[in-house]
Amino acid sequence: MKTISSIIDDPITTPELEKTFETVKEELGAPFVPHFFQVWGDSPMALQGIVPPMKFILGSGELDRKVKEMIMIAVSSYRHCDYCEAAHHVFCSSMGAVPEQIDALVNTYTLPEDDNPKDKAAIDFAVKLAKDSKSSSEADFTKLKDLGYSKSEILEIIAMSGMAVFYSHLADATKITIDKGFIDALSKKELS
Repeated sequence: MKTISSIIDDPITTPELEKTFETVKEELGAPFVPHFFQVWGDSPMALQGIVPPMKFILGSGELDRKVKEMIMIAVSSYRHCDYCEAAHHVFCSSMGAVPEQIDALVNTYTLPEDDNPKDKAAIDFAVKLAKDSKSSSEADFTKLKDLGYSKSEILEIIAMSGMAVFYSHLADATKITIDKGFIDALSKKELS
């Protein structure tokens, strides 16, 4: 039985679609357009709604991009989204995350206890919200502020949690196949 991502594999390319794909590559710092976005190329209007969260929530803002990638891995792993976990594993590794951090994010949805407490708190809060979006509390905000997060950064953590849930939903619903580029990058990490 074919999956949506194997049925919709090569969208008809238009100048507008090429421009969107170039934006995706640029914002992600990727050498190729991830299959996640290619599949949505057959629905340009849906794709136009999918790209802005990546551009403005993941690719911009005050919160460190590496922390955002860690949030993507933790939430994706919690939600069992193999595609998002693999893709963001590659991006996070390229930003300096070490194997022990990645393993903890994949297996326990957080960083090791002896890791950076500020990063760990952001990831823990994002995963908490992915599990139950109504679970945020004043204590969460106080803890994050006490660790040095601004109000803007806390809102970005919330937005990243929501984006991770949204993207993992889209990837799982279409059963996106993991890009060869991500598989190759992950196998090189395992060999080193």
